[in-house]
Amino acid sequence: MYAGMTGMVLAADEGGTDKLGEVVVTATKTAKDTMDAPATVSVVTAKDIENANIHSVDEALTLLPGVYTTRPGGHEPSVMGTNVVMRGIPDYSRTLVLVDGQTLNDPYIGAVTWESVPAETVARIEVVPGPFSSLYGGSAMGGVINIITKTPTQREFSVKGGYGTDNFKSGSLVYQDRIGERVGIVFDYAYKESDGYIKDEVVLKPCGAGGAAVTGAQRTTDASGNTAYLVGDKGTNGWNSQNLGVKLYVDLPAASRLTLGASQFLYDSTGRNHYNTYLRDASGNPVIGNVTVAGAGVNLAATEKNFLTGPDSEIKEVNRYTAEYETKLGKAGALKATLGYTDIPLYNNYFVLGSAATLAGGSSSRMLRPNNELSGSVQASLPLSDRHYLVTGVSANKRMIDTITYSVSDWRNAGATGPIQNRTAGEDTSYALYAQDEITLTDRLMAYLGGRYDFWSTEGFIEQVKAPAAKNEYSARSQTHFSPKASLVYRPVDTTTLRGSVGSSFHAPNLRDTFGWWTPQTGYTYTPNPDLKPETVTSWELGVEQQVGSGTLLRATVYENRLKDLIYRTQSDALMSQGVANAGAATVKGVELEVRQKLLGGLTAFANLTYNDSKITKNSAKPATEGKYMTKTPQKMANIGLQGVKGPWSGSLAGHYVGKVYANDVNADVVSGVYGSYDAYFVADAKIAYKIKGNVALSLSVSNLGDRRYYQSSLAMGRAYYSEIALKF
Repeated sequence: MYAGMTGMVLAADEGGTDKLGEVVVTATKTAKDTMDAPATVSVVTAKDIENANIHSVDEALTLLPGVYTTRPGGHEPSVMGTNVVMRGIPDYSRTLVLVDGQTLNDPYIGAVTWESVPAETVARIEVVPGPFSSLYGGSAMGGVINIITKTPTQREFSVKGGYGTDNFKSGSLVYQDRIGERVGIVFDYAYKESDGYIKDEVVLKPCGAGGAAVTGAQRTTDASGNTAYLVGDKGTNGWNSQNLGVKLYVDLPAASRLTLGASQFLYDSTGRNHYNTYLRDASGNPVIGNVTVAGAGVNLAATEKNFLTGPDSEIKEVNRYTAEYETKLGKAGALKATLGYTDIPLYNNYFVLGSAATLAGGSSSRMLRPNNELSGSVQASLPLSDRHYLVTGVSANKRMIDTITYSVSDWRNAGATGPIQNRTAGEDTSYALYAQDEITLTDRLMAYLGGRYDFWSTEGFIEQVKAPAAKNEYSARSQTHFSPKASLVYRPVDTTTLRGSVGSSFHAPNLRDTFGWWTPQTGYTYTPNPDLKPETVTSWELGVEQQVGSGTLLRATVYENRLKDLIYRTQSDALMSQGVANAGAATVKGVELEVRQKLLGGLTAFANLTYNDSKITKNSAKPATEGKYMTKTPQKMANIGLQGVKGPWSGSLAGHYVGKVYANDVNADVVSGVYGSYDAYFVADAKIAYKIKGNVALSLSVSNLGDRRYYQSSLAMGRAYYSEIALKF
């Protein structure tokens, strides 16, 4: 499916010869052939995205070794659910995601709104696994993903439109042009909408006083094996989203360039709360409320609140503004300065319904959590001698959040306010200085020695306005961290690379964990901890990359990550609350294997395997978790695929396997195939396309070919078709 991925080492150039590698910039912040990079870099090109069944940028990463992606709700842009995990280190914020070198992780929890970068605007994606705080700072524990967008070289206009399962509609346009010799512009717009599918079931455990005798309840269990009953579903998850972006490129004298960009992403859920109850009374009428299961004598509290999702309007808005200046520094050096601002005025319109809420209305709480980030950097790259090349720079960023929770009299009013329950506000500031020396020891041996010094500070307040009122102010506190890294890259012959590295990274707590008080639909109150300190990881890896002839690529990497001061959520069922603390340590040991083979007739085959042993080794907050697998990361993953281009035809077929994932910290969720479980699964996807006269292409894609039914907490999307027409002028 992704024939050009993981280095493009088998791609043919215009002259028909085979290239040994592709130039990448993310691993070292300088241009390097993938064979010379100090990490096993994977590359996804615009052509790979075009040839595969991809609707969002994160889907382009699914088949890469060492990368675990989750996307609940099918094509739906998830406000907080979409996640990409690298090298067995879970959580959004522990993998750094960049767009043209600037951070995409949000200021609130470090999550990534992948749909805010339309796939049609992407030129390439560089994926660098392993800790890279020595160059990139606190979020680069699992690795770095750098999305590089297209720059204009000539006038080009492309339009796409498609339709698929669940009334999924998608359309986009990209216009790029050169204005004179010095100015370039790119304008893009994308729109998507879908009726969605039924992904959230209503599963209840026996409780309550009982009521009318009903049929239709299906006996099941939760993921831990406790008896439960499936009594209905919450209806389809309709939604729509749109993107608008513009970039201006100005070539200045003295080989300099100024780039200015602005983009907006909007998401809104639609058509929610058309729920279905499976319960029926003796006359066959649908029932909700307190009931007794006929023949079983089991009481269930099937109140209407359990079937509701909240207001239709679950809005998210992301605005990004960027500026970049590049110029030559001497004969072989470069200077780059960046400035970025991210503003998220609506993270999502979050309601927690009261226990007596019905479809007709009822009380609720509503939480707003606007957040923003201002960042900047200056980097210089220059040769010190024939054998030393220095990359050094400074960076700074400031993140801010405000949260406010209202008591609302009617949850149906998506813009309602009322008496304030609580308020929090927090900010953190980081300053950093980094340097890396690329040392040419011999013609075939390179060393990379680098380090980064970070200063991090945070402050804020937490206020409970409702009785009993209380307000705590937290004055500024700070911490410093030095992240070193050393790598060796040896090429005994042109077709072989041996690499090894050792280093450390750190990860500052996100602002939700330090100052973000919130209550999800589960009813638990999540209390922040302003005293959290950064997590750290010490890591090493060894890898080999071998090209056999002109058509075979083999890769193998082993690695180990040791995490300390792991931020862990503590839970009290009696108090219906969750806290957060630096309570743990963990170790991740893993191996990645990969093979890629060119075949006859323009076909390319690939396969890769990832094994991660990610376990908690210490947890003073909950010793029962020690020796257990870390949550939200699979132990085993495998991918296999075939892609080909023949004349106007192109096609791909790929299979993706993910092993068991635990959501419970003591790994009690051993039952599969039930709502709330994270099942092991294998799915296959396919796409076929035909080009008409060079500038018009028709394609048909099928996701989940075997219509595999499985859960990733909620029900995953079944077999889905998508047809598209693409025009390029």
